Amino acid sequence: MLTVVSPGNAEGPPPHYHEDAVELFLILGGRLAVMCDSTWRTLGVGESFVVPRGSVHTFRNPDATEARWLTTFAPRGFERFFTDFGIPAERADAQAASLAGALIGEVVTRCTEYGMILAAQDSDRA
Repeated sequence: MLTVVSPGNAEGPPPHYHEDAVELFLILGGRLAVMCDSTWRTLGVGESFVVPRGSVHTFRNPDATEARWLTTFAPRGFERFFTDFGIPAERADAQAASLAGALIGEVVTRCTEYGMILAAQDSDRA
């Protein structure tokens, strides 16, 4: 399980799905808007949502204050993505660094190595 911090009003990743894993969001602080299969829901502290395997999803922080949540995947393994591409929240430039063009380009290029398929790049999905 990983703790994720999203700064205020931050957008999440492009809509995507996981080929081989379900994903859990459990909100610890703030609120998080989660989109799953075109439906948005806003989760508050103590609320959770499970994204089924193969469901196109994304998230964003809809508020000015930070959101904190736990995430995990079943089966385990996708957490490696956060280790490889995540920017520590303690870093003074964390938000800017996480949106840097070079990092985004690497994520787009390599995300399939982690079983993450960007919906816009998947021409086989409706």
